Amino acid sequence: MTTKYGDDLHRTTHRRGSKPRASFPAEPHGGWAVHPAVHGVAQVPEMTRSGAALGTNAKYSHKPEFIDPDTGEITGGTPRHDPMASRVQRFAWQATARSILPKSRTAKCLRLRASKQDISVWKSKEHGTASYAGLQTCGSVWSCPVCAAKIAERRRAEIIAAMAAHKGQGGLVSLLTLTTPHQRQDNLGELLAKQAKALHRFWSDRGTKAVFEAMAVLGQIRALEVTHGRNSPQNNGWHPHYHVLVFHDVSGDLDALGEILYLRWAECCKRAGLGEPSRAHGLKLHDGSKAAAYASKWGLEDEMTKGHTKKALHGETPFDFLRAFLADAGDKQAAALFREFAETFKGKRQLHWSRGLKARFAVEEATDEQLANKIEDRAVLLGQISLEQWRSVLAVEGRGHLLQLATVGGWDAVEYYLGSLKPVSKEEGDFHV
Repeated sequence: MTTKYGDDLHRTTHRRGSKPRASFPAEPHGGWAVHPAVHGVAQVPEMTRSGAALGTNAKYSHKPEFIDPDTGEITGGTPRHDPMASRVQRFAWQATARSILPKSRTAKCLRLRASKQDISVWKSKEHGTASYAGLQTCGSVWSCPVCAAKIAERRRAEIIAAMAAHKGQGGLVSLLTLTTPHQRQDNLGELLAKQAKALHRFWSDRGTKAVFEAMAVLGQIRALEVTHGRNSPQNNGWHPHYHVLVFHDVSGDLDALGEILYLRWAECCKRAGLGEPSRAHGLKLHDGSKAAAYASKWGLEDEMTKGHTKKALHGETPFDFLRAFLADAGDKQAAALFREFAETFKGKRQLHWSRGLKARFAVEEATDEQLANKIEDRAVLLGQISLEQWRSVLAVEGRGHLLQLATVGGWDAVEYYLGSLKPVSKEEGDFHV
């Protein structure tokens, strides 16, 4: 190495010789009959006299293996969940997001028709789950719980495929986490801007480049995540942070390499006006087991879904705000914080692949919106829904429950449900499709 970090790096790297319990309110949907085909199978919420759902429980066996003291992220444990019950919950959260962001694309997502197409229901042969086609989608990984789950699962498949290909060639993947100081009074937009400056300096820094050269880094995948500490003892406000999957060919002493990288990251943070991050939490460089655990949970349809959708220990993720506001309409702070988050993150990329990495591992380029609109190749058409029927479904917020019925009881159950709904005219309510 020709930099002043050369001696340290020579001692810390070497060429590898061989390959190496949560409860959520249900989506209100009005009184509806259960078809005999699904009686005793579909987990239907108990209903009040007025038709509003009392709630459903999504149960988990969760004994955390590790709790990140800085980000509050929980990893480990074994979730138990019904994928379609999770889908019902996500439609409820999406309806909550619509009430907070009434003019957004998310407010129209999976409610309005796409270019006057027919509204249809399809069922996946592989997964056995049902989904809609012919409806507009917003493709927002930030503000839409329904689109976010679908997009995240497909992104997870891309990440895991790239990692498997690299490891199959004898390579390594490590996990780098970058955090910065943050306070209750920080403006989220300003904090993100400063972090972006710090990150740009970090990638351009000679010391960082020297470490990456010693590790023979081929590229990285960077994820932007955020939590908020309003419920934590200190309440340090917004906490955006980065997780980076580093693809490299040379192993080494990650503690020593992490120490060098921390010094460079701390300096970049100070120059960007963020202050100096702590050594304990500012930068962490973990081995392949942590990287694999992180990637394996990206996009999973349970309480450990990654990014802004996952659960946190003391802090809350943005989708936690939707859960909180749905459970308690008096929690105006949750609504305000979600609105601030959605408006600030709009248009930002959740995942960033370094140049050439997707091509290297033959990962197809696809936008979030394209993934949100995609219907699985091995899916069968169950049936179509008329506009009159769809208005009735929207009137009782039954979108999630209709899909649940389609999954467990087929089209007969859906028709039975549709026939039980009260007709709604075009002039009634905000249901124009």
